[in-house]
Amino acid sequence: MLMGFRSFGITLLSKFAGVSIIFPEDSAYEAARQLYNRMHNLYPSMIIRTQNQSALKELVEYVVLNDIELAIRGGGHHIAGFGSTQGGILLDFSIYRHVAIDEAMGIARVSPGARLGDVDKALCRRGYVIPTGTVSDTGIAGLTLGGGIGWLLGTYGFTCENLVGADVLLASGDIVRAEDPGHEELLWALRGGGGNFGVVLEFRYGLSKLPSVYCGKIEVFDKDIEAALNSLIVYLDKHCPSNLVVAPVLQNLGHDRGCCLSIDFCLSGSEDHMEIIRLEEYLGLPQKHTFLTNDFVSWQSWSDERFAEPMRGYWKSVCPDVHGEETWPLLLKWIERVPGSNCSITIEHLNPSRRPERPVESALPIIEKNYGILFSARWLASSDDLKYVSWVKGAVESITSRQRYSSYSNYTFEGENNDQAARVIERDRLLQTKQKYDASNVFRRNHNIQRNAL
Repeated sequence: MLMGFRSFGITLLSKFAGVSIIFPEDSAYEAARQLYNRMHNLYPSMIIRTQNQSALKELVEYVVLNDIELAIRGGGHHIAGFGSTQGGILLDFSIYRHVAIDEAMGIARVSPGARLGDVDKALCRRGYVIPTGTVSDTGIAGLTLGGGIGWLLGTYGFTCENLVGADVLLASGDIVRAEDPGHEELLWALRGGGGNFGVVLEFRYGLSKLPSVYCGKIEVFDKDIEAALNSLIVYLDKHCPSNLVVAPVLQNLGHDRGCCLSIDFCLSGSEDHMEIIRLEEYLGLPQKHTFLTNDFVSWQSWSDERFAEPMRGYWKSVCPDVHGEETWPLLLKWIERVPGSNCSITIEHLNPSRRPERPVESALPIIEKNYGILFSARWLASSDDLKYVSWVKGAVESITSRQRYSSYSNYTFEGENNDQAARVIERDRLLQTKQKYDASNVFRRNHNIQRNAL
C-alpha cells in the first residue's frame, strides 16, 4: 500500500540529517517548483533536497515500490521540463553546487546542482578548465548527460567526453562508481546518453589546462549576410583550425533595422589573432572583427543577458547528415519571418578537425556531425505559444524534409528526439545498458530509452 507523500516525507525528515522537504502548502513551494522554461507548469507532490545517501536510497526504494514518477533537477534548464514532474516527486539538487579540485588525481569533483559558472570560477583561477556550454547558469549535470557544446569544443571536445567517473545511485539501491571495472557501459552511456540509468550523486571530470583565448565577433548586416554566410561555410568546411570555435548567430533586429549575422568566435591557445585576420580576409567584406575579451570566464557568460530571464521557450537543433548549398538560404528566409525579438538561428560548428585518432567513447549521437543548426524562440505570453512554436517547427521542417538528420537532445522537447542517423549498434548498446541498470524504467523522466522510442 502506498504510504502517503506527507507521511513518507516526515519519515525521511525524522530519520536522516541534511534533508529538506517542501510540500505544496509551504510558502517556498511556488518558487521552488518553477522551471526555467515557463511552458512547463508542473506541480510535484513534494520537493526533496538532500545529499544524504541513506535518505536517497530510501527515496529510490519508495518510488520503486510504488511506481511513482521521480524527476531529478540539476540546473532545471532543460527545454523539455524534465527537471520537474506533475504529481510525482522532485529530487532537487539545485542548491548543491560544490566544485572541488583534486590535482593529485587530475580531476574535478562536481556536485549535481553546479552551474557552469560555478565550475569556471573554481577551476579557472587555478589555471584549469572543463569544456562546458555557453550560458553560465546552465546546470552541468544535464549538459553532460546530454552532450555539452561549448567554446573549447575544438580543443578539448564535448563536455561528456571529459567525464571520467561518477557516483550513481541505481534503482536497486546500490551506489556504484561508473569508472570501476564492470561498469564501462554505464560510463559510456552517461557520456551523452541522457539521465536514464540512475541518480548521479557526483560527476568527475578530467582537468585540462586553461588556454589563452581571444574572443570577439564579426557583425554583418542585411545585403552582405548571404555572401558572408556562404564564404563562412566554405572556410569552416575547409580551413578552420581545431582551436577556433565559431558560432554564427542570425537575428532579426526588428523596427525596420533589418537582420544581423554575428559571427561570434573563441580562438584558444594562440599567442596572436592572425587566424581571425585570415577569417576576415576569407569573408572578403569590409567589416572587421571586434575584440571583446581575452578572459575566458567573462566570455563564458557573454551570452547570459540574452537567456537570463526565465520565459516560455521552444527550440530545436538539427544536425544534418550533410549540408547542401540550399540549406543556408533557408536560414535567411526564416530569420526574416521571426514572430518576435527573442528568436535566433545559431549555426554550431562541431569542427571535424577536432576529432582525435582515438576518441573517447561516448553515447552522444551527434559526435560525428559537422554542424548543428539551432532554432530558438522565447516569449512571455501563453497566447503566443502557437506562433512561436510554429516558427521553429516550420524552419526545422524546411531542412529535415530534405535529408536525414539527428537532434541534440539538450535542445529537444519530450517525445521529439530524433536520431534517424544514429547507428543501430549504438541504439542496441543503449538499450542493453538500460536493461542492465534500470530494467523497470524507474528513471524515465527524460528522453527515455525504450525500444519504441529509439
